[in-house]
Amino acid sequence: MPLWLVVAVVYENVRQYQANRELQSIVQNVRQLEMRISSFSDSLGTDITATLDNQTAFPVEMRVSEATANGNLNHPWSSSGNTVHLLVEGATSFGIKFTSVPKKSCITLATKLSSGELQGLTSMEVGGTTVAIANLPINVVQAAGMCTSSNANTVKWVFNLRG
Repeated sequence: MPLWLVVAVVYENVRQYQANRELQSIVQNVRQLEMRISSFSDSLGTDITATLDNQTAFPVEMRVSEATANGNLNHPWSSSGNTVHLLVEGATSFGIKFTSVPKKSCITLATKLSSGELQGLTSMEVGGTTVAIANLPINVVQAAGMCTSSNANTVKWVFNLRG
């Protein structure tokens, strides 16, 4: 196996690990910040990324500028910014959305981060298709059908506010 191929596989595995760690950190931080309230006061679909970034809900390495808490965030496959969003999904639920995800990475995220390792996960949306908790985890064939763009896929995880 060529060295460049080994390096590419290792680098992708590092990104997947980083995405998993970032998601778990965001979920934990949002729950800690919001435990003082019984529900979100913002309306359904409201993007509260900047507000919660100001409250340090996101790991600083996700910020385009680590010193600036303005909600301009990256995930491991993007450096352009504004590719991570935290949305109100209901009075007691929130969604974390990654945009501009490459196809192969989208498939891996959809299959590996769609099961019990993310506590309080209620549903996922991959490429615009919502998958209820009862239908998780997503298999590779399903994910490939949902991740249709070469580099502009969207993956959203929806969580209960209370784990």
